[in-house]
Amino acid sequence: MAKYLVLSALILGLGCAPQTPRPELGAEAILNLQVLEILGPSIDNDRPLYLPHSLAINRLKEFYIADYGNDRVVKLDSNFSFVKEVGGFGTGEYALNGPSDLALDKISNVYVIDSGNRRVTRYDRHLNFISSDDSFSKDEEIKFIRPTGIDISDRGDIFLGDEGLGACYKLDQFFFYIYEFGSKSDIQPVYTPADIAYGSDNKIYVADSEYSRVFVYDDFGLLIQTIGEDILQKPSAVAVSKTSGIWVTDEETGVLHCFSYRGDEIFRWSGHGSQRLLAPTGLFVDSDDVIYIVDSTASRIFVTRPIIRK
Repeated sequence: MAKYLVLSALILGLGCAPQTPRPELGAEAILNLQVLEILGPSIDNDRPLYLPHSLAINRLKEFYIADYGNDRVVKLDSNFSFVKEVGGFGTGEYALNGPSDLALDKISNVYVIDSGNRRVTRYDRHLNFISSDDSFSKDEEIKFIRPTGIDISDRGDIFLGDEGLGACYKLDQFFFYIYEFGSKSDIQPVYTPADIAYGSDNKIYVADSEYSRVFVYDDFGLLIQTIGEDILQKPSAVAVSKTSGIWVTDEETGVLHCFSYRGDEIFRWSGHGSQRLLAPTGLFVDSDDVIYIVDSTASRIFVTRPIIRK
């Protein structure tokens, strides 16, 4: 309790105004999901996508795809046309070994979880190499073991989960430790942080594929709530919309869920026929509330928009 009081005093002392509550969509407010486009497996390139895991999109609507099976990152323009790729199996600056997740900072530098090489590799917007980090600095250098999800705030802070280290971390842009959360010593630990999203509400969302829920933390790393108990089986990705809610993919069931900001499920979608989801692993929601779903097994990306009751 003392910890919460100290933090509250700090917030008040800094003169932080309370956030305006978000409008909440109720049950049946989202009528359906409209499929606008399906990308892949073939793209405007010699090689089709193969087991893509994640994607991120910048303000120019440029796409960056972690194409896990091809050990590469692919860049597409706003018309979904191929621009460039970087990678190929190996350990060098421009080589990758199973890129499983990626995130963009404010100037569109691309941070790639290079899972097989146990590192985070950073490229600029044009996929030119910047740096590669296989550790972060705390009291000593701590090596990554099994890095999983990553996201970057507009301030440049890095939020990263490492299943092998048994914790999630907030790091600065130079990979210096700020704090950890969801560690195995916590009352409610995160077991397998499949994905991390830092929302515009300054909350941290962690999809735990083993514990079958999404953990929500405040900007100090304190647990606020959990979402999806008894609903999710293997949550694989999480993304937060400013208008429609918290979106979560379930790799086990092939379902996309939407939860209200309070944590109530308000919508689910799995597609149908040739547009059915198989094993979704990646998710991104842009500023226009367009939802991009990476269906890894099918090597496709669904471009969708929620149809909301007026």
